[in-house]
Amino acid sequence: MVVSTWWALHAVVSLAAACLLWAFSVPGFSLLLVLCALPLLCLAGAAWAVWVVTFGVRRQWSWSFLPAPMIVVLALALLGTGAPLQARWAMSRSAFDRVVATVPTTGAVDGDWSSVPVPSRIGSYLIMSAYRVPGGVVFYEVNGSMTDDAGFAYLPDGPTPDLETPDFESPVFKHLGGAWYSWTASW
Repeated sequence: MVVSTWWALHAVVSLAAACLLWAFSVPGFSLLLVLCALPLLCLAGAAWAVWVVTFGVRRQWSWSFLPAPMIVVLALALLGTGAPLQARWAMSRSAFDRVVATVPTTGAVDGDWSSVPVPSRIGSYLIMSAYRVPGGVVFYEVNGSMTDDAGFAYLPDGPTPDLETPDFESPVFKHLGGAWYSWTASW
């Protein structure tokens, strides 16, 4: 009975950690997933502490105590390095490259943003809309952020100040490689 309880706890911790990793695999983060995963991790942590104290006092040390904290430490290390976004982006980049090759990246000047048709799913990301902008293309990702806008940008010459508009305030760009950036912006 005790062994199955430990494995259930480890499964819950693994599920919560996977949700956190997925939540941060988008530009910005998915607030809904974070709000689901964190309480689950806190409850699992409390249960783990009670069980370690209860069974640790009565018996000898058990290796079954270790997987849950190791899963949490691994998840935190991956989050700290930005690995979830980098890994998911690496799997989706070729799909974005194919889409951007069909979108004319010239013609937008002086803050002119023109909507361009793109698939609603590119790679593993859901895209709300895309715009040809001065110097490239900006993609709005569906789950990127709840309080701000977020997405990807193809900017061969890099981000420039003329990208900021009243609807695209204070954009923050993170370089993903080549001409690709993830971004978040206030609204």
